[in-house]
Amino acid sequence: SILKNINLKVERGSIYGFLGPNGAGKTTTIRLLLGLLRDRNNSISLFDKNLLHNRIESLSKIGALIEQPSLYEHLTGYDNLEITRQLRKISKENIDDVLQTVRLSEAAHKKVKAYSLGMKQRLGIALALLAEPELLILDEPVNGLDPSGMMEMRELLKMINKKYNTTIFLSSHLISEVEKIVTHVGIINMGEMLFQGTIDDLYNL
Repeated sequence: SILKNINLKVERGSIYGFLGPNGAGKTTTIRLLLGLLRDRNNSISLFDKNLLHNRIESLSKIGALIEQPSLYEHLTGYDNLEITRQLRKISKENIDDVLQTVRLSEAAHKKVKAYSLGMKQRLGIALALLAEPELLILDEPVNGLDPSGMMEMRELLKMINKKYNTTIFLSSHLISEVEKIVTHVGIINMGEMLFQGTIDDLYNL
């Protein structure tokens, strides 16, 4: 889909819900922000800097979980984190910290293939948190979870936002799933922004 002049105003420390039906352009936007799709116009800025010219610096401040986390199912949760830690040269203490945050400390040494979907999603978030990002980008983080898994995920995201003051940008096609946690919303359809503002502004329309 073709995006039309999308200008996302995501405030530091906010939980921003990027909402719209499937096919509205949400995942395309996220892929562009993460440099996974090439921006032909070179018009994307993140943290007030042009993404193309400051790619490594900008992306080092972001943790992301897009669609299903890519996990090594035959390894333990801990080992999955250890591989990423070594690749990104992150301090070893961070592993225990993120495991505690996502409440997987006790399951850390179980193989991932024995994890429930909710546990896999939480491990994906632990991977995204390892490098202590300023911004966490999550594409449909509650998709496919049962009601208790959704609730757990919402509580976890609120806690991460408070504990680390991490700005969270999450996409969803269901406002009812995320309205309980977001502070700000942007609504997109057919590549165009229809609304952007605080959740209160949306309800006062």
